[in-house]
Amino acid sequence: MTKIIILDEFTKNQIAAGEVVERPLSVVKELAENSLDAGARRITVELNEGGLASITVTDDGCGMGEEDLALAFERHATSKITCASDLSRILTLGFRGEAIPSIAAVSRMDFTSRPADALNGARVEAVEGVIVNRASAGCPPGSTVVVRDLFFNTPVRKKSMKSPSVEGSLCGEVISHMALARPDVSFELRNKSRRSFYSPGTGDLIDTIIAVYGVSQAREMIPVDSTASGITLKGFIGKPSLSRSSKSHINIIINGRYVHCPAAAGAVEEAYRTLLPHGRKPVVVLSLAVPPELIDVNVHPSKLEVRLLEEKDIVRQVSRTLREVLLAKTVIPAKLFNPEKRSAGADLYQDLFAAPRGTLKKEEIDSGAAAIQGITEVYDNPVTINYDLKKAGEKAADYLSGEKALPEIMAVGQIGLTYILAEGKDGLYILDQHAAHERVLYEDYLAGEGERPSQGLLLPVTLELDYREAAVLTERIFWFNRAGFVLEYFGGNTFLIRGAPPGFAPGQEKEFFNDMLEYLRERGAGASYDEFFSRLASSLACKSAVKAGEKLAQSSMDALIDRLAGAENPYTCPHGRPTIIHLSFTDLEKKFKR
Repeated sequence: MTKIIILDEFTKNQIAAGEVVERPLSVVKELAENSLDAGARRITVELNEGGLASITVTDDGCGMGEEDLALAFERHATSKITCASDLSRILTLGFRGEAIPSIAAVSRMDFTSRPADALNGARVEAVEGVIVNRASAGCPPGSTVVVRDLFFNTPVRKKSMKSPSVEGSLCGEVISHMALARPDVSFELRNKSRRSFYSPGTGDLIDTIIAVYGVSQAREMIPVDSTASGITLKGFIGKPSLSRSSKSHINIIINGRYVHCPAAAGAVEEAYRTLLPHGRKPVVVLSLAVPPELIDVNVHPSKLEVRLLEEKDIVRQVSRTLREVLLAKTVIPAKLFNPEKRSAGADLYQDLFAAPRGTLKKEEIDSGAAAIQGITEVYDNPVTINYDLKKAGEKAADYLSGEKALPEIMAVGQIGLTYILAEGKDGLYILDQHAAHERVLYEDYLAGEGERPSQGLLLPVTLELDYREAAVLTERIFWFNRAGFVLEYFGGNTFLIRGAPPGFAPGQEKEFFNDMLEYLRERGAGASYDEFFSRLASSLACKSAVKAGEKLAQSSMDALIDRLAGAENPYTCPHGRPTIIHLSFTDLEKKFKR
């Protein structure tokens, strides 16, 4: 007797169902995707006991006749592709032909459908994947699928489900993702006959963002619209003031499909580098339109993960575009004015804050005042977002015009040997002296061209690495050399550091090296030299900047403000902490009950 056998049909169906149907949210996702592929403009999902008792999906799509409806229960039966070559140009959400038979294999399914041009509809009932009844039925155009007793024949899997409330919330998350991906379709989720989610389906993404995240968060999002090299980026990205503790609010949509794409999500995080505090993640709804031949969606049974075939170019474009939009937006709501020139003592700042960048000149401020006025008015007049489905988004041009500069302010003192108080025409400004100086030094490090200077170490630092770390260092050693490290191979997996960029305190080189090697190992081929050097510059700036507790002279405070005004992004330090906050005269008057 042979050891290898061919499994029976029931067992094969159970295995296939296990790959596609993991929990109720899998059923909701597969059926809703089928509705979208059918051209539905309105999709309603009704849950009972979080989907464990029943799931009903109703749509107004093209529907199916009786013969097609019966064929839909056959394994690998699909209308989405006809041959293997079609897999390289997938234009639909479903294509495997496994959703209906896989769901039916672990449930009791009732499928009713009718094309718009047919007088009667058709109904098919199936239990454990086997059709038990076929009949004509009176029904409206479109389809209705009822899935009952999910996992009734796989008790182990049913026991592994969470509570109905948890399973229901996961289904709601799937529907909200699909609504963000398809703002032109109206989605409704009902739980025990009570509506828990509704998107209007107007075609305006901002209306769906309001439905998912609420009006207040929608006001904190910036529009993105860019096309280059055949790749289009559209959507809304949160201002740095809007962040979360996890990546769950980074929504990546590729060709109308909500997906998990670590490369694209990493590019989004890279765009926010130095704009968010450590551990905080942005809120983003970003839609990419790429040629179908550049994306492989046939890498996972649930079609949730995709592979980009020109990943580096696409990732670079995403990161660059989002970064430009974010840095084009003034963060502090203030208008420029031109006070009297500061005292001549301000010229004495060379001892502490001098650098090649120079200061922002008065005539440069004057020339940028009108452009900055257009940006600050966006903040002074809050966005009106109506839920009556009118156009609610701010215009991208409001963010992408004008030069960036701090308002003209003048230091008046220092408190707590940590904060600089400055006066402006429209109120009080408070600067964190360490964060502000850290931003200035960080951008100075980045502004250097070519190889950075190196400072020899009195005693070389020994690096004893494991195999993976040594391989990473060997591959990227040129990056370290260009950044100012002098390295020497010492045999085996051991290296010597004989020189380092100026600014490292003795003994810090080894800790930095270990951190950078771990970062490069995790990033793999997705790492870039610019990102690598940015992390180095951030570390050097933090260690070299003036610290909290240090007393500053008036000239030093004035010089730091001037230097910060010339920075590309004067509003956050390299770690994303704010450098400056603003209290308007109106705020102060309210505090003093004036």
